[in-house]
Amino acid sequence: MKLTERKKMVLIHIAWILALAVILWPLFTIAKYDYPSADDWSFGKYMYRAMQAGEGITGVFHAIYQTLAQNVWEARFSILILSALQPAAFGEHFYRITPYLMIGSVILSQFLLLRECIAGQAKENRWLILPIGIPMAILQVLYCPYPEESFYWYNGSVNYTFVYSLSLVLLTLYLEIALRETGKAKRVVLTVLACLLAILVGGNNFSTSVSTMCLLICLQILFLICRKDAFRRTWIVTLLETLSVLMCVTSPLTATRLNGNFGGSTATSPLMAIWLSLERTFLNIISWTNLKVLLLLVLLIPFFWKAVRKMNYEFRFPGLFTALTFGVYASQATATIYVDGTMGGGRQGAILWYFYVLWMVANVLYWCGWIAKRVLKAEKSEKADLLAQKYLLRYFAVTGALLAAVVLFGNVQSTTSYRAYRMWRNGWAQAYGAGWEERIAVLKDDSVKNPVFRPLNYVELLMYTDLQPENGYVWVNTACAEYYGKESVTVVAGTTGE
Repeated sequence: MKLTERKKMVLIHIAWILALAVILWPLFTIAKYDYPSADDWSFGKYMYRAMQAGEGITGVFHAIYQTLAQNVWEARFSILILSALQPAAFGEHFYRITPYLMIGSVILSQFLLLRECIAGQAKENRWLILPIGIPMAILQVLYCPYPEESFYWYNGSVNYTFVYSLSLVLLTLYLEIALRETGKAKRVVLTVLACLLAILVGGNNFSTSVSTMCLLICLQILFLICRKDAFRRTWIVTLLETLSVLMCVTSPLTATRLNGNFGGSTATSPLMAIWLSLERTFLNIISWTNLKVLLLLVLLIPFFWKAVRKMNYEFRFPGLFTALTFGVYASQATATIYVDGTMGGGRQGAILWYFYVLWMVANVLYWCGWIAKRVLKAEKSEKADLLAQKYLLRYFAVTGALLAAVVLFGNVQSTTSYRAYRMWRNGWAQAYGAGWEERIAVLKDDSVKNPVFRPLNYVELLMYTDLQPENGYVWVNTACAEYYGKESVTVVAGTTGE
């Protein structure tokens, strides 16, 4: 039986959805054993107290206000707002939504951006969103460098993984406002939402806020030259995002943090930081571009080709597009290189990885558009499309099988999904959760003022966090004590009791 184009796409959709479900199942299975730690307690204490007092929605806003008002350390105000909403403040077991929220935000935000870019002016391209977006998301999730901080620890992940996702939603709204003809009321609503997101993204981690600022400014210049109507619609979004970044950079609290952590001096000059961010980002791209990534791009080329032929973009100057997008990508590392000479910690490493995969996909898509629309003649471009369509299922099966083989036989033990499955299969996650349940019962007991715990039995865990055995002051334990209203919380090896 000869399959129609639609039936082929249905089969491909089913295959990718099943693959995504297999990848996500172990990651979500262990979510119920996830518990808060460290900054979750520091920034979530006012919300926890408000919820314990039954203050409702007014208590939520008051707790956010208290978190902002009592802050003497963090200049990035959006971090304070999002951190105050720590899920366990509403009940310890709500914390298990953290990996769903983080992984889901990455996947859905990229679907929205793909929808806007490839289907905004060609509705039939909606069939291509999942075949492009799912394999990209699978690679990002499977090989996330630091899933502990990026999926399971709320305070770390909400201000990096989640804000990365918010930046893509912001870009989606920005492009829709700029390029699509909509009714006035809808445009006003979208603009208000984009402005709110611009403030949130601009006031958060410098990696995402600075790179988003650079991208929006580049687009603003392009619109000023080529699309003055788009410039008029979007300048307020770019301005608010930029002002939020500058507010954080120039805040006295930034100097306070710099003095406290780095003795008031920076590792490099601003110009040197820019140069080093370009150099090290390039080296990152070289080191990350392995057989898995190349097979992913090869697998997606027929879908790229079909998408670009129906898009209204001109795909001019692909070299300039690659150079500018590389500069935007590299700007993610500039702030940390300027301050301490590094590419950042685990949370930042994760968003550099997400952005790398997205950057590779965007550039191959753009170069396919340039070849299809500006290099080949129309009849040759159409002939290539028909040829790809004729052999699509066989091509998909062969390249997909090769990609799966490289993943399965290329140190699959290091992937996030396998690590999560191993934790569940061996009972490590269950034991970890039981240990925290015992602790929480003591921490919520008002008759116990100075609880003493044993260290949890450490095994290789994706979401492992613990209080610290101490010889004196340990801030993590102090934050836990303050959160639960204890005089102290102590961890001593080999000791149990209260």
